[in-house]
Parts: sequence; C-alpha cells; structure tokens
Amino acid sequence: MELNTSILEKKKFRAYLEILGTSLAWALSAVLLKMYIEQVPPYHLLTGRFVIATIFIFAMRPNTVKAINKENLKVGIPLGFFIFLAYASGIVCLKYTTASKSSFLVSLSVLFVPLIESFMRRKLPSKWIFVSVIISILGLRLISGMDGTGYNIGDTLAILSSVFYSIYIVLMDRTGKDIEEMILTLIQLGVVSICGTIVLLFYEGLNFQYFKIILIPIFVIGILCTGMSTLFQTRAQKVASSESVGILLLGEPLFTTILAFIVLKETILISGFIGGILILLSLVIAIIKKV
Repeated sequence: MELNTSILEKKKFRAYLEILGTSLAWALSAVLLKMYIEQVPPYHLLTGRFVIATIFIFAMRPNTVKAINKENLKVGIPLGFFIFLAYASGIVCLKYTTASKSSFLVSLSVLFVPLIESFMRRKLPSKWIFVSVIISILGLRLISGMDGTGYNIGDTLAILSSVFYSIYIVLMDRTGKDIEEMILTLIQLGVVSICGTIVLLFYEGLNFQYFKIILIPIFVIGILCTGMSTLFQTRAQKVASSESVGILLLGEPLFTTILAFIVLKETILISGFIGGILILLSLVIAIIKKV
C-alpha cells in the first residue's frame, strides 16, 4: 500500500511539473502570436499551429492512428471542439488587448473550474481550493491592471476563452482518463485543425503568403507550445485533479507578463510584481496541499 502511494505521489509531482511546463509554453505562444497578430489573420495563426502540432504528434507514433476506435472519437471530438472554441476566442482577443492582460482573463479558469466541479458534484469546494482561488484571483487582478487600459471587446473574448477551456478541463477529468494519452492528444489536435481550416476558408480565405511570414515562429508554437503542451496536459490530468490543473495553469499569466515585458516592452507596474508573488504562493499551496 505504501509503495502504491509513493508511486502515485511521484506521478502527481510529474503531472504538476508538466502542467507548469504547459503554462510556460502557453506564455511563449501568447507573446509570439501577439508579435504577428497584426501581420497575419488570426485563423491562419490558429490553423497553422494546430496542423503542425497534429503532424508532430502523428510523427512521434504513426501507429496511433490504427488504434483509434469509436469510443475514443466519442470522447476526443467534443474535447477537441472545446479546445477549438477556447483557442479561437483566445487568439482573436489578442487583436484588441495586451498579451499580459489577456493571459489574466483567460486564466480565470482557476475560478470557473472549481465552481463547475462543485456545481456538478453538488458540494462546496475544499478549503484549500477556496484559499488558492482567492489568493490567485487577487494576484491576477493586480497583474491585469499593470497596463492601465480599460475593458474592451478583446477582454470579453478572453473571458469566453476561459469559460470554454474550463469546460474542457472538467470534461477531460471526467471522460478522458481512460484513453491512452497519445491517442487522445492526436484526436483533439486533429479536431482543432479541421475546425480551424473550415473557419479559415470561410472567413479569411487560404493565403500561403501568410504562412511564409510566420514559418519559424509557427513551427515553434506548433511543436512546443501546442503539440507537446497538449500531450503534457492530457497525460497530467490522468492523475491530477481538474481543480489543481486550473490553479497550476495560473503560471501562464506570470510567465506571459515577464516575457511581454522583455520582448514586447509592455508596461509593468509594481502591482504586477506583487500579483506575481501572490500567484507563486497559490501555486505552492496547490502543490503542497495537493488539491
């Protein structure tokens, strides 16, 4: 029994590290996308990253396709659709708001996930979820005000992205744990690629010149920030609770703020640094208390 407990704890610790790695990858993608969002239409960026991510995951294990069955598709297709809705809202919002502010609003999943879970389970969140959420929301609020801008349509889209991704996290926790991670990752990425292509053709029209502009960054975003990060999160949620995933993903706005300051020269006030410290505190609580 002790041996099994030790193994489970090691798996949880690895899961937490993978989720934090996902947060860092998302932060990098937010900054890179913000750099090119004025030159390249959003759905070209979205479709490009997911097509590359799909090809990358397929190349890692081509035989995965043969192992896909109807039950896998029943689970993977809805999950992929909610990922698409989340990313589609998230990338368009970058046209209207800053990278650091959008990352705050998208990360509101830390609040939505435990609320959705509590509603579905018909019980109150644990005290440590409550403490972590309060600390992290306060930290995120401080970070969001660092650029001094007001509320705009981009902020609304970022909040919608957060809602869609919260639903995805909860669904993954409830339906995706029994499916092999490579299979589920490939299905999800494939669904987003198909949805993105359809929307791209309908709203923007396919233009390969745009892909030439973003050739190198889109490969980085596709492989590291989409393919690997989706695989990491899919695997991590097999052992980590949906609440802990939501809280640990709070690392993204902190990482995004730092990268946005260095690369994009976005404004940062002292409140941002205080907010970052609070976010780190919420992450420590999430890991130590294993929410």
